[in-house]
Amino acid sequence: MSQLSQEQELKRAAIQKTATIWGGIVAVLVGLLLIWVLGSQGPALRFGGAVVAALVAGGLVFKASFKSGAKSSECATCGAPFSLTRSDRSEVLASSEPREEREEQEDKSTKVTTWTEEVYDVTETYTCSKCDDITTKQFQTTRRKDEESIVEPPVSAKGDAVGQGEESSAPSAKGAKGDPAGSSKGVKGGSGGSAKGAKGGSGKGGSGKGGQG
Repeated sequence: MSQLSQEQELKRAAIQKTATIWGGIVAVLVGLLLIWVLGSQGPALRFGGAVVAALVAGGLVFKASFKSGAKSSECATCGAPFSLTRSDRSEVLASSEPREEREEQEDKSTKVTTWTEEVYDVTETYTCSKCDDITTKQFQTTRRKDEESIVEPPVSAKGDAVGQGEESSAPSAKGAKGDPAGSSKGVKGGSGGSAKGAKGGSGKGGSGKGGQG
């Protein structure tokens, strides 16, 4: 490999740092997984196997990540490694439309999530630090905007929400209580009128007896 410029060295260091981070993460995860899997084995086999597996997995991920980063930063025109640097990026809104997602919960309620899905046309510009060649990449990216979530109450067999059905039954119960009271008042009033009529009749009978005497 020829002598790298300062910009190329910085690019190489950034790619190497990213590859090291990914390799370290994978190594830790694999090591912990092997320790758990080999839990019934002796300490030497358990920890020794975990360390070996972690080193192998981390090394493979580091190599793959570094190779991918180096290839993407190589200039297609002059072939200089670690020479491409992003110099510009622009985004243009291509489309925007509302979306809805409904998810049933364990209590039969429904979680409703709404958002605006936006699709952007992205253009990235890369410049070679060796030959000053300019390369562009175009792709699309999707984003969620104004995302909101609400929970709808469970729906009864009649098609009404459970909470609303209980509230609507309360006034009818009050009306049922009011009807017997009104009818009982009417019965009392009728019996009172009959009693008064009976008393009036007996009074007239008394006047008849006075005539006979």
